[in-house]
Amino acid sequence: MRVIGIIGYKDSGKTTLIENILKNSDKKIAVIKHSSDRVEVDKEGSDTHRLSNAGAEVTILATDERTVFFTDRMDLETILSLLINYDIDFVIIEGFKEALKRLNIPKIVMLKNKEGSELIDDHTALIIEDYNYNIEEILNVIYEKAVVPTMNLNCGHCGYNCKSFVKAVVEDEAKWSDCVLAKGIKIIVDGKIIPAVPFVSKIVGNTIKAMIETLKGVENPKNIKVEIDISKLK
Repeated sequence: MRVIGIIGYKDSGKTTLIENILKNSDKKIAVIKHSSDRVEVDKEGSDTHRLSNAGAEVTILATDERTVFFTDRMDLETILSLLINYDIDFVIIEGFKEALKRLNIPKIVMLKNKEGSELIDDHTALIIEDYNYNIEEILNVIYEKAVVPTMNLNCGHCGYNCKSFVKAVVEDEAKWSDCVLAKGIKIIVDGKIIPAVPFVSKIVGNTIKAMIETLKGVENPKNIKVEIDISKLK
């Protein structure tokens, strides 16, 4: 799962651009949209509102067409961590200007009558002015410049810290796949990501894959997730 942001001030064309991306891409794309407006999706008196007020940490409404999760506000890090469980190629983040900067996520900046120029920084992969763009160019930028979210791991295995790495990707001095987290295996211990060099990643990944493939009902797995509660092994 790789991420990229699209930012700009109101009416600069962000949502329309994302619509065009979704219509023209054959990739599996999730969208995270931030809104400063109050959106009334869990109205007072509704069943979900009553259950939330009664103490439910998360209320899930499942209909024949959609499933909606009702919970308190989440930061961008938490939302991204939840999306890891889905089969997604790319995540497009609309808004979250400060979070994109904090998490070192590359971005496309949209300007309207030059308004928003101050949003341009070292992590800007493309600048779009006054709705003027070529959708194929946009898709190429996403495919080449979106990165695996590192959450500021700063492991140094790529030769950069996370901030300078994204700058290098934007400037074509590095590729997103140079990141150690793009090597196919992610080791998380007590909530902390532990970097594995490519050699270790390959050995651990292939060993686990070979073991899982011997299990009944498993054939050519594409994604394997293993969680171990050490306390229950004693």
